[in-house]
Amino acid sequence: MSLFESNELRNLSRYVRGYLGGLRSLCVEIEGEEFKYLEGGDGDTIIFLHGILGSKTQWRSLMQTYTQDYRVVALDIPGLCLHQAFAQKKHSLRQLSIWLESVVDRLRSDRVHLVCHSMGCALGSYFAATRPGMVSSLTLMAFPDVFSNRGETLQGLVNEINAMMTGSDVKPLADYYRRAFADPPNIPNIVLRYNLREVNRFRGRVLQAVDEFAQSSPLLMAQMRQLRMPCLVINGDQDNICPVFDETFWRMNVPDLEFVELQDCGHVIHLEKPDEVIFEHRRFLERVDKLLRPEPPEDTGQYGVLLD
Repeated sequence: MSLFESNELRNLSRYVRGYLGGLRSLCVEIEGEEFKYLEGGDGDTIIFLHGILGSKTQWRSLMQTYTQDYRVVALDIPGLCLHQAFAQKKHSLRQLSIWLESVVDRLRSDRVHLVCHSMGCALGSYFAATRPGMVSSLTLMAFPDVFSNRGETLQGLVNEINAMMTGSDVKPLADYYRRAFADPPNIPNIVLRYNLREVNRFRGRVLQAVDEFAQSSPLLMAQMRQLRMPCLVINGDQDNICPVFDETFWRMNVPDLEFVELQDCGHVIHLEKPDEVIFEHRRFLERVDKLLRPEPPEDTGQYGVLLD
């Protein structure tokens, strides 16, 4: 269960099953543990990676728009999802990348397109930089600046999560929701209370996993300049959750880059501006597809050879 879910929202989803585009809820077993994911469509594989306290289900409406042309997969990332964690291993970038490589192998995909949000961008970037042969393209939305000021941004986010999980007051959680959007939706208190109970259930595990994730972040900085595949970066102009890397940073570190800043948009870009995200990403994928599958030169017959 993520901060974007509740029983009420799940019940509502029953009435919009057709809108979900025929997505299937499946499991994959890796080293004796089961990990859940959503899958649909057919074609080249797009994998969606959520951020801290997110889940695979937040991608559903976005995924269904791709099922006619692509195979889409959304994962519950161990340690970043409330209900998914490693039983024995640390939730470091290295261990999560090993896990993601195993998932891609089980999906029988030689290469994938990655679409990442928030802290999921750290995993996607590290995976793409260390396993470039497995990634056709990389899309990063609201990638937090986790390196400036000796990691104070990430530590501040950890402290905020801790505050949201303490006690029975829903106000910190409501404030987080409001800051996640440029134009915040009205979220009923019954939904906030349910979500608060859920995050409180997993408080210790989540804080430990996020701390392990944060401690491994220096590994990422060393790898950022190894990103050689086409990259699309999408930021919102009103991200109030945490500072994000600006265009200057990306231009300095990534050779093949497209940068988009969406107006009147907060941190949860794919939920607040889904139509704009789909437009920019599909346009980006068309360019990537042309690079991967160049059209053969036209045969004019000018240099043909006649044989007796």
